[in-house]
Amino acid sequence: MSKRKKRHNEEHIDESWLLPYSDLMTLLLAVFIVLFAVSQLDSNAAKSIAEQFREIMGTPSVLEGGTGIMDFEGVSNAYPAATPTPAPINYEELVALEKLKKELDLFLAKENIGSAVVTYLDERGLVITLKDSILFDSGSSEVRPDKINTLIKIGEIIKPLENYIRVEGHTDNIPINTVIYPSNWELSGARAAKVVRLFADRVNINIDKLAVVGYGDSRPVADNRTPEGRAMNRRVDIILLNIKYNPLENKHEFFE
Repeated sequence: MSKRKKRHNEEHIDESWLLPYSDLMTLLLAVFIVLFAVSQLDSNAAKSIAEQFREIMGTPSVLEGGTGIMDFEGVSNAYPAATPTPAPINYEELVALEKLKKELDLFLAKENIGSAVVTYLDERGLVITLKDSILFDSGSSEVRPDKINTLIKIGEIIKPLENYIRVEGHTDNIPINTVIYPSNWELSGARAAKVVRLFADRVNINIDKLAVVGYGDSRPVADNRTPEGRAMNRRVDIILLNIKYNPLENKHEFFE
Protein backbone atom coordinates (compact mmCIF):
# COMPACT_ATOMS: atom_id res chain seq x y z
CA MET A 1 0.00 0.00 0.00
CA SER A 2 1.65 3.26 -1.16
CA LYS A 3 1.84 6.16 1.13
CA ARG A 4 0.48 9.34 -0.20
CA LYS A 5 2.64 12.41 0.31
CA LYS A 6 0.77 15.29 1.69
CA ARG A 7 1.13 18.52 -0.28
CA HIS A 8 1.39 21.69 1.68
CA ASN A 9 0.29 24.82 -0.08
CA GLU A 10 2.95 27.39 0.71
CA GLU A 11 2.10 31.04 0.37
CA HIS A 12 4.52 32.97 -1.85
CA ILE A 13 5.19 36.49 -0.48
CA ASP A 14 5.50 39.15 -3.18
CA GLU A 15 8.72 41.05 -2.49
CA SER A 16 8.88 43.01 -5.73
CA TRP A 17 8.25 46.25 -3.83
CA LEU A 18 11.63 46.04 -2.11
CA LEU A 19 13.58 47.12 -5.20
CA PRO A 20 11.84 50.49 -5.82
CA TYR A 21 11.72 51.08 -2.06
CA SER A 22 15.47 50.62 -1.72
CA ASP A 23 16.03 52.91 -4.72
CA LEU A 24 13.85 55.57 -3.11
CA MET A 25 15.75 55.33 0.18
CA THR A 26 19.06 55.65 -1.68
CA LEU A 27 17.85 58.76 -3.52
CA LEU A 28 16.59 60.35 -0.29
CA LEU A 29 19.92 59.66 1.40
CA ALA A 30 21.74 61.29 -1.54
CA VAL A 31 19.46 64.35 -1.36
CA PHE A 32 20.09 64.79 2.37
CA ILE A 33 23.84 64.47 1.86
CA VAL A 34 23.77 67.13 -0.87
CA LEU A 35 21.61 69.47 1.24
CA PHE A 36 23.96 69.07 4.19
CA ALA A 37 26.99 69.73 1.99
CA VAL A 38 25.43 72.87 0.46
CA SER A 39 24.54 74.19 3.92
CA GLN A 40 28.24 74.11 4.84
CA LEU A 41 29.30 76.26 1.87
CA ASP A 42 30.20 79.89 2.28
CA SER A 43 28.66 82.49 -0.03
CA ASN A 44 31.65 82.54 -2.42
CA ALA A 45 31.62 78.77 -2.88
CA ALA A 46 27.86 78.78 -3.44
CA LYS A 47 28.24 81.55 -6.00
CA SER A 48 30.96 79.57 -7.80
CA ILE A 49 28.71 76.50 -7.99
CA ALA A 50 25.85 78.66 -9.30
CA GLU A 51 28.13 80.09 -12.00
CA GLN A 52 29.26 76.66 -13.12
CA PHE A 53 25.67 75.41 -13.18
CA ARG A 54 24.61 78.39 -15.28
CA GLU A 55 27.39 77.76 -17.80
CA ILE A 56 26.39 74.11 -18.11
CA MET A 57 22.64 74.71 -18.38
CA GLY A 58 22.76 78.00 -20.28
CA THR A 59 20.18 79.64 -18.01
CA PRO A 60 20.28 81.82 -14.85
CA SER A 61 20.59 79.74 -11.71
CA VAL A 62 18.03 79.95 -8.93
CA LEU A 63 21.00 80.09 -6.52
CA GLU A 64 21.89 83.49 -7.96
CA GLY A 65 18.34 84.77 -7.86
CA GLY A 66 17.52 83.84 -11.44
CA THR A 67 14.07 82.67 -12.39
CA GLY A 68 15.32 79.19 -13.26
CA ILE A 69 13.20 79.30 -16.43
CA MET A 70 14.79 78.39 -19.74
CA ASP A 71 14.85 81.15 -22.32
CA PHE A 72 13.67 79.51 -25.53
CA GLU A 73 15.01 82.26 -27.76
CA GLY A 74 13.72 82.18 -31.29
CA VAL A 75 10.90 79.74 -30.59
CA SER A 76 8.28 82.36 -31.30
CA ASN A 77 8.41 86.01 -32.32
CA ALA A 78 4.65 86.43 -32.25
CA TYR A 79 4.68 88.23 -28.90
CA PRO A 80 7.11 90.73 -27.37
CA ALA A 81 9.55 89.20 -24.91
CA ALA A 82 8.10 89.26 -21.39
CA THR A 83 9.93 91.36 -18.83
CA PRO A 84 11.44 88.98 -16.24
CA THR A 85 10.09 89.22 -12.71
CA PRO A 86 12.66 90.95 -10.49
CA ALA A 87 14.47 88.46 -8.27
CA PRO A 88 15.05 88.76 -4.53
CA ILE A 89 17.87 91.02 -3.35
CA ASN A 90 21.25 89.53 -4.27
CA TYR A 91 24.02 89.15 -1.71
CA GLU A 92 26.12 92.19 -2.69
CA GLU A 93 23.15 94.55 -2.71
CA LEU A 94 21.84 93.12 0.54
CA VAL A 95 25.15 93.99 2.22
CA ALA A 96 25.02 97.55 0.81
CA LEU A 97 21.40 98.08 1.90
CA GLU A 98 22.02 96.69 5.38
CA LYS A 99 24.95 99.08 5.79
CA LEU A 100 22.73 101.96 4.67
CA LYS A 101 19.99 100.85 7.07
CA LYS A 102 22.44 100.97 10.00
CA GLU A 103 23.52 104.48 9.01
CA LEU A 104 19.88 105.60 8.84
CA ASP A 105 19.04 104.00 12.19
CA LEU A 106 21.96 105.78 13.86
CA PHE A 107 20.84 109.11 12.42
CA LEU A 108 17.21 108.57 13.46
CA ALA A 109 18.27 107.63 16.99
CA LYS A 110 20.42 110.76 17.18
CA GLU A 111 17.44 112.84 16.04
CA ASN A 112 15.35 111.11 18.72
CA ILE A 113 12.64 110.16 16.22
CA GLY A 114 13.24 106.42 16.10
CA SER A 115 9.75 105.75 17.47
CA ALA A 116 8.13 107.61 14.55
CA VAL A 117 10.29 106.07 11.81
CA VAL A 118 10.80 102.39 10.96
CA THR A 119 13.39 100.99 8.55
CA TYR A 120 13.30 97.44 7.22
CA LEU A 121 14.29 95.30 4.24
CA ASP A 122 11.88 93.31 2.10
CA GLU A 123 11.77 92.04 -1.49
CA ARG A 124 11.22 95.60 -2.75
CA GLY A 125 14.44 96.90 -1.18
CA LEU A 126 15.04 99.20 1.79
CA VAL A 127 11.83 100.72 3.18
CA ILE A 128 11.81 103.84 5.37
CA THR A 129 8.37 104.33 6.92
CA LEU A 130 7.58 107.71 8.49
CA LYS A 131 4.37 108.35 10.43
CA ASP A 132 2.42 111.19 8.85
CA SER A 133 2.22 113.03 12.19
CA ILE A 134 5.97 113.65 12.19
CA LEU A 135 5.92 115.24 8.73
CA PHE A 136 2.49 116.81 8.21
CA ASP A 137 -0.28 118.52 10.07
CA SER A 138 -3.72 116.89 9.81
CA GLY A 139 -5.21 117.23 6.30
CA SER A 140 -2.10 119.04 5.00
CA SER A 141 0.56 118.05 2.47
CA GLU A 142 3.08 120.73 3.50
CA VAL A 143 6.12 119.28 5.27
CA ARG A 144 6.43 120.70 8.76
CA PRO A 145 9.30 123.25 8.83
CA ASP A 146 11.00 121.56 11.79
CA LYS A 147 11.25 118.27 9.87
CA ILE A 148 12.54 119.57 6.53
CA ASN A 149 16.18 119.10 7.58
CA THR A 150 15.39 115.58 8.76
CA LEU A 151 14.08 114.66 5.31
CA ILE A 152 17.05 116.36 3.65
CA LYS A 153 19.45 114.26 5.74
CA ILE A 154 17.57 111.06 4.87
CA GLY A 155 17.82 112.05 1.20
CA GLU A 156 21.56 112.69 1.52
CA ILE A 157 22.10 109.26 3.10
CA ILE A 158 20.25 107.34 0.36
CA LYS A 159 21.43 109.50 -2.55
CA PRO A 160 24.83 107.82 -3.26
CA LEU A 161 23.33 104.48 -4.31
CA GLU A 162 22.17 104.05 -7.90
CA ASN A 163 18.85 102.49 -6.88
CA TYR A 164 15.60 104.13 -7.91
CA ILE A 165 13.60 105.77 -5.13
CA ARG A 166 9.84 105.45 -4.86
CA VAL A 167 7.91 107.58 -2.36
CA GLU A 168 4.47 106.26 -1.42
CA GLY A 169 1.76 108.18 0.41
CA HIS A 170 -0.75 106.26 2.58
CA THR A 171 -3.76 107.26 4.67
CA ASP A 172 -6.27 105.61 6.99
CA ASN A 173 -9.83 104.86 5.84
CA ILE A 174 -11.46 107.96 7.31
CA PRO A 175 -12.80 109.86 4.25
CA ILE A 176 -11.52 113.34 3.52
CA ASN A 177 -13.33 115.87 1.37
CA THR A 178 -11.88 119.36 1.25
CA VAL A 179 -11.57 122.01 -1.42
CA ILE A 180 -7.94 121.00 -2.03
CA TYR A 181 -8.19 117.24 -1.45
CA PRO A 182 -11.51 115.64 -2.39
CA SER A 183 -10.29 112.16 -1.39
CA ASN A 184 -7.52 110.30 0.42
CA TRP A 185 -5.87 109.53 -2.92
CA GLU A 186 -5.23 113.19 -3.64
CA LEU A 187 -3.91 113.79 -0.14
CA SER A 188 -1.60 110.75 -0.14
CA GLY A 189 -0.28 111.58 -3.61
CA ALA A 190 0.31 115.23 -2.70
CA ARG A 191 2.28 114.27 0.41
CA ALA A 192 4.47 111.84 -1.53
CA ALA A 193 5.01 114.52 -4.19
CA LYS A 194 6.15 117.05 -1.56
CA VAL A 195 8.80 114.63 -0.29
CA VAL A 196 9.99 113.92 -3.83
CA ARG A 197 10.13 117.65 -4.63
CA LEU A 198 12.24 118.21 -1.53
CA PHE A 199 14.64 115.43 -2.57
CA ALA A 200 14.95 116.91 -6.05
CA ASP A 201 15.28 120.59 -5.05
CA ARG A 202 17.22 120.40 -1.77
CA VAL A 203 19.21 117.16 -2.09
CA ASN A 204 19.71 117.31 -5.88
CA ILE A 205 18.67 113.70 -6.43
CA ASN A 206 18.24 113.05 -10.16
CA ILE A 207 14.52 113.33 -10.92
CA ASP A 208 14.79 110.30 -13.22
CA LYS A 209 15.44 108.20 -10.11
CA LEU A 210 12.34 109.44 -8.28
CA ALA A 211 8.74 108.22 -8.45
CA VAL A 212 5.55 109.33 -6.66
CA VAL A 213 2.72 106.97 -5.69
CA GLY A 214 -0.50 107.83 -3.83
CA TYR A 215 -2.25 104.75 -2.45
CA GLY A 216 -4.82 106.47 -0.26
CA ASP A 217 -6.21 103.90 2.19
CA SER A 218 -5.82 100.89 -0.13
CA ARG A 219 -2.59 99.54 1.43
CA PRO A 220 -3.20 99.37 5.21
CA VAL A 221 -0.59 97.76 7.46
CA ALA A 222 -2.80 97.72 10.56
CA ASP A 223 -6.46 97.51 11.60
CA ASN A 224 -8.33 100.69 10.69
CA ARG A 225 -10.91 99.94 13.38
CA THR A 226 -8.60 101.18 16.14
CA PRO A 227 -6.98 104.61 16.62
CA GLU A 228 -3.57 102.95 16.93
CA GLY A 229 -4.07 101.06 13.67
CA ARG A 230 -5.21 104.17 11.80
CA ALA A 231 -2.14 106.05 13.09
CA MET A 232 0.11 103.33 11.66
CA ASN A 233 -1.68 103.44 8.30
CA ARG A 234 -1.17 107.20 7.95
CA ARG A 235 2.41 107.14 6.69
CA VAL A 236 4.90 107.94 3.96
CA ASP A 237 7.10 105.10 2.69
CA ILE A 238 10.43 105.98 1.07
CA ILE A 239 11.60 102.88 -0.77
CA LEU A 240 15.12 102.44 -2.11
CA LEU A 241 14.13 99.91 -4.74
CA ASN A 242 15.83 96.57 -5.29
CA ILE A 243 18.30 97.17 -8.13
CA LYS A 244 16.67 94.27 -10.00
CA TYR A 245 13.79 96.67 -10.72
CA ASN A 246 16.08 98.96 -12.74
CA PRO A 247 15.14 97.41 -16.12
CA LEU A 248 11.49 98.20 -15.38
CA GLU A 249 12.25 101.76 -14.28
CA ASN A 250 14.53 102.32 -17.29
CA LYS A 251 11.83 101.64 -19.90
CA HIS A 252 11.59 105.35 -20.77
CA GLU A 253 15.09 105.16 -22.22
CA PHE A 254 13.78 103.10 -25.15
CA PHE A 255 11.82 106.11 -26.40
CA GLU A 256 14.55 108.73 -26.12
